[in-house]
Amino acid sequence: MSKLFGTDGIRGEVGKYPLTQEAIFILGKAIGNWLKEQYPQQKSPFKIVIGKDTRESGDKLEEALASGAHIEGLEVLCLGVAPTPGIAYLTCALDAHLGLAISASHNPGSDNGIKFFNADGYKLFSASERRIEELFSEHFSKKTCFQSKYLKKKEEIDYIRLYSDFVKGSLNGFDLSNLTVVIDCAFGSFSKVAPKVFQELGAKVFAINTEADGKNINVDCGTLHPQMMSKKILEHRADIGIAFDGDGDRLIVADAEGNVLDGDYILAILGQDFLNEKRLPNNTVICTQMSNVGLELYLRRRGIAMIRTEVGDKYVLQEMLKRKAGLGGEQSGHIIILEHATTGDGLIAALELIKVMLKSKKTLRELTPSLQKFPQVLLNVKVREKKPLERISGLTAAIKRGQAELGQDARILVRYSGTEKLARIMVEGSEAGSVNGVANRLSQIIKEEVGES
Repeated sequence: MSKLFGTDGIRGEVGKYPLTQEAIFILGKAIGNWLKEQYPQQKSPFKIVIGKDTRESGDKLEEALASGAHIEGLEVLCLGVAPTPGIAYLTCALDAHLGLAISASHNPGSDNGIKFFNADGYKLFSASERRIEELFSEHFSKKTCFQSKYLKKKEEIDYIRLYSDFVKGSLNGFDLSNLTVVIDCAFGSFSKVAPKVFQELGAKVFAINTEADGKNINVDCGTLHPQMMSKKILEHRADIGIAFDGDGDRLIVADAEGNVLDGDYILAILGQDFLNEKRLPNNTVICTQMSNVGLELYLRRRGIAMIRTEVGDKYVLQEMLKRKAGLGGEQSGHIIILEHATTGDGLIAALELIKVMLKSKKTLRELTPSLQKFPQVLLNVKVREKKPLERISGLTAAIKRGQAELGQDARILVRYSGTEKLARIMVEGSEAGSVNGVANRLSQIIKEEVGES
């Protein structure tokens, strides 16, 4: 049986292990057993909250997960379609013991997954994941059949409204009535939430990609495809464009001229502002290995330390907690602001960025930092298996040669995706031609040995 957890919870193709109703039902039972271990003195029923994005597979996975947990005696609250950061918030707000987000984030609609949040709203650390995986394996070996045992109750409280009101409070009274915003909801879980929040704050809103059909989530839109957002900004003469991914825990923005700014730029703007406002604990920002060295140099010149982690927002969070940092994130658009949220929250990050614009009375273009990004190439290679990289013939030597060719400040990172059958190659250096050449050579070596045929 293959490993259950990846970089960010569980993820895979629906209908294949572990994204079958039978496996997810067993997972629900394992979660029940794990909670009983975590809280041995607990007398009253354990409470879990479950939310999902807009994928058509979400209903069946929700039913299976809730049924397994219900059989183990857990109180299950199904939130329906909810953004992942909203699920993290509501886990705390509703005094639940665990929050579960059924989502595959930015992946295509044929995929799905589950993200886990503990009672404090933080993603589970590796030790907890391993124990759940052990309990899951024990149940799985017993060949337990799926039983639909959970009758979903119609909730009288609008829990998503609780999250929306909390988010609006993070703006600290700023009025958006003079702001025009384009919002790309990626046909995802922010489709019915984010436009409404901005409208209630007074902004003029042009929302796109909001009519989800269960299959179109992330298709040619959102954080991975911001081109439509950029075009709409020019059409509507908007002040800012905001693109979310399917579950709303990351964002990419664009200025009034349609220029796209990734997570590195957002961290630079917020890092400088938080420093000025004395809201940057220990003058430290936490990033991953994927952040451009240009960001590191930009922050260093301003007296801000940048600490790198493995790729994955849960690793960013762990390092933030360890170093008592308040701001961290990824180039891909996960932005964690611990002052407000326990996980990446695209909506809160967008409002914080807009708050900087309003305070400074500057456009986003005027705020765009003078960081000089090194040429960076990101390549994805489809693989049929994830053979250990050190065992791929010639790869280690090619990386060493590439590093020597590109120079001391260059960076090469080769890793497997934690959620897909992909090898990811990142090469960064001062000269674009050499960067491309090294990346392509590494890609070819991987293709020849483990590439998908």
